[in-house]
Amino acid sequence: MIVGIDEAGRGPLAGSVVVCALALRNRFPYPVKDSKALSVKKREFVFSWILKNCDYAVSKAGKEEIEELNILGATYLAAERAIIKLINKDSKFKSADFIIDGSSFKTKLDIKHRSIKKADEKIAQVACASVVAKVTRDYLMQVAGFLYPQWNFPKHKGYPTREHYSLIDKYKLSPLHRRSFLKNINFL
Repeated sequence: MIVGIDEAGRGPLAGSVVVCALALRNRFPYPVKDSKALSVKKREFVFSWILKNCDYAVSKAGKEEIEELNILGATYLAAERAIIKLINKDSKFKSADFIIDGSSFKTKLDIKHRSIKKADEKIAQVACASVVAKVTRDYLMQVAGFLYPQWNFPKHKGYPTREHYSLIDKYKLSPLHRRSFLKNINFL
């Protein structure tokens, strides 16, 4: 059994990093693609299929954990949390082959795992995990937009766009901004 793991949100200037651990219950009927290669409409369509046909767990590491551990350490932490959640749902996942998108993964968990670059473009479980992580993080940024409307988080999702930099320049930083990602910029 394969459990795919992928994240969303390593590159943004604000918000959490979100990780999904996912196993297919049924064969994935679509071409395997990274969530970023899908339109929003297609991603939502695939997401609805995933909800009915997969076992998954989602976790996150917040801004404070990103600042404390760095983004890679926080991503590992969120991945461990997602793995633990999935195993707690059903112990059969303890013996799964965990495939992580990327070049490395460090964990103290006693699991069989391997990292594969661009796994989200090759392995259906990882591609689906990518979709769940991205849809979940985008939803969290919608909520952030409700809480902090002046930063327009629903549009740029916290990523370093020209508009986002302009809004930071105008309003300074929100409580969701990763200050370590902006330390060399005069917005502080």
